[in-house]
Amino acid sequence: MLDLIYGRNPVREALRGRRQVHVILLATSEAGNELEGLLPSWCAGFRTVQPPVDRVSPAELTNRLKTPDHQGIAAVVDPYPYLEPEDVLRDHTLVVALDEVQDPHNLGAVIRSAEGAGAAVIIPRHRAVEVTGSVVKASAGATEHAAVSKVRNLADFLGEAKKEGFWIYGAAARASESYAGQDYGYSTCFVLGSEGEGLGRRVASLCDVMVSLPLAGRVESLNVSVTSGILLYEAVRQRRLKVGGQ
Repeated sequence: MLDLIYGRNPVREALRGRRQVHVILLATSEAGNELEGLLPSWCAGFRTVQPPVDRVSPAELTNRLKTPDHQGIAAVVDPYPYLEPEDVLRDHTLVVALDEVQDPHNLGAVIRSAEGAGAAVIIPRHRAVEVTGSVVKASAGATEHAAVSKVRNLADFLGEAKKEGFWIYGAAARASESYAGQDYGYSTCFVLGSEGEGLGRRVASLCDVMVSLPLAGRVESLNVSVTSGILLYEAVRQRRLKVGGQ
């Protein structure tokens, strides 16, 4: 079953990414005319043939996508190419795993940060959002290059990661250990729970260390996507320092 993605950045990145783009949908508007002129440069060096273009009214585009946030462009693409979990553990030393995160904007933002940090993202198959058009939009198209895996059971994946030498760090607002006091120079998996629920009991029990971020204000916790970005880039910072110090 084919997917629909929408927005300038998502479509541009899809044209540069792994998925086949079957049709580009452009609004019959001034914005659509401008975008049609940009398509050749978006495809240059990435696609030998530009996908066909179908012009539709802005109202029809909004109706098909069930959102007005399309910026005058959408695309019909292949289903999202999830990686196998064993490939993630083989090819990545930095991973962020999400426990039942259900907000597509949060998932999109996490994927964007992870892709920039060179990390993979793990999501469970059940009771969690998957990579949809709204997630692609929230990630600004980073999904089209990111390493994302969907696993049957998150706890089982963490168990396999530990066997492969990963250290598992769970994030919790009231954890006594500071995130900045850890060594992320080794194979590292950060585990974050959904807002309101946090980490499930079994998932939390598999974490080697529970860490928290210091909060000086009145809020009790940070957004899951903000937390993941801070953790991932602390790991990136530490690893670059180690390389520079060698």
